[in-house]
Amino acid sequence: RWARLRLPNGQVARSAWKENAMSKQPRMARNVKLLIDGKTTVAEVLFYFNMMLHDEEKTFAFVSEFSQPHTDLFENSSQTVFACRYRGDASLKLVEVHTIQSVVAMIPHNFPGIDGILFYLVE
Repeated sequence: RWARLRLPNGQVARSAWKENAMSKQPRMARNVKLLIDGKTTVAEVLFYFNMMLHDEEKTFAFVSEFSQPHTDLFENSSQTVFACRYRGDASLKLVEVHTIQSVVAMIPHNFPGIDGILFYLVE
């Protein structure tokens, strides 16, 4: 497994595995936007690894996927406020690294009238 991946757009996507092990305040470059089957989602990368699959070496990211955006906020903002819940270990999945589109920021925020903290997308 390894800790970072250079994307075709030149960004470097990192992983929680390495960022959490750092003693100083880490970069937060482990949240990524994914495009899977035409659907956009956001996830925190835990780590990257290679694996042989059907005699072909493939590269994967083990991620924790955020929820889909809060429906009311998304619709009432003309689809501009993409605010999600962090689900941690409840939403772990493997994705091929070619589905990673970009590094994004997920900023925690308490929205009025909504219980709990949501994380909104900044690109």
